Amino acid sequence: MNQTELALQLQQAGIINQTTAGQLQRSASPWWLQILLAIAAWIASLLIISSFIGPVLALADHNAVRAVIALLLISAAIWLAVKPLEFLQQMSVAVALAGQGMLVYVSYDLFNDDVARYSCAVIAVLLLFSPLTPLHQRLSISIALACLLSLITSPVVLSVSGASLTATAVLLWYNRQHWARWRYAQTVKSMLEVATLAALLLAISGQSLFWFDNLLWLENTAAYASAFYSISGAIMFISSVFWLSRQATVPSRLALLSMALLLSIVLYSASGLLISAALMLACFYGCSRLWYGLCLLSMLFTTSQFYYSLNLTLLYKAGILALSGLVLLAAWLLLQRYQRRFA
Repeated sequence: MNQTELALQLQQAGIINQTTAGQLQRSASPWWLQILLAIAAWIASLLIISSFIGPVLALADHNAVRAVIALLLISAAIWLAVKPLEFLQQMSVAVALAGQGMLVYVSYDLFNDDVARYSCAVIAVLLLFSPLTPLHQRLSISIALACLLSLITSPVVLSVSGASLTATAVLLWYNRQHWARWRYAQTVKSMLEVATLAALLLAISGQSLFWFDNLLWLENTAAYASAFYSISGAIMFISSVFWLSRQATVPSRLALLSMALLLSIVLYSASGLLISAALMLACFYGCSRLWYGLCLLSMLFTTSQFYYSLNLTLLYKAGILALSGLVLLAAWLLLQRYQRRFA
């Protein structure tokens, strides 16, 4: 069953209205066609913006003129976003980002670099409530979050930010069936995907805090931040196993929780692996194969990063990975035994 047939069946059953069914049918184009349309739309937007906006800025190079042009670009992007054609919707993304970038440049020229980063985040939050496309929401939120994270120089604040993003992503994945019925569900989904990606990237960087500290990128020692990363990753992983095993039998649940506790103790030094595993379980529960696969890739990357790191000896790291594999094998055998007994 393709997306068009599914939309027709949902409409006949009274689950969605005609407008929503039309939107689902229009978004059923193949992925390669969407990529070609996006490339063509972005090239066309670049040519149009440079041909019309460039001469105006050359003749009147002033912040007031830039601000007016930025507002016009954002207004034009909103007008393009409500059109049913996918090509115009792709153009709205490029036009809106150009308007946002010009507004951020105005704030940078008037104030300083820090104010420009905060203004980027504020503009992105305000445009979340506009009818712009989900692609623009994801790109805008990603840029704003990157600007805010770039302001952090303390490893403790960085670890708290990473743990907060991980907790937010895990909670949203586990409650997907509840917020999917909200009016702004698409906006929540965009924020969830950006938070998940940022949590994975910060989980990878969390295992490299000592390397960043040696490069003097952070202002003080990263020992407390690394410990917080490990503790928060263990809590996320154990909480995920506790939530997913709530309908299991008591012996099976105790076995799963014991396995999660032992793995958290063994992999205490590999905080990124624990965080990636917690996010993988949450994405599996949220029925997202794409993000489930990305979490698996993050686990592979954090495992290799942990194995080739220089802050621990090779024998110690090999022993940790071997012991964690034995714990997983023992837990699997124990669960198989309980399942055969209660089958």
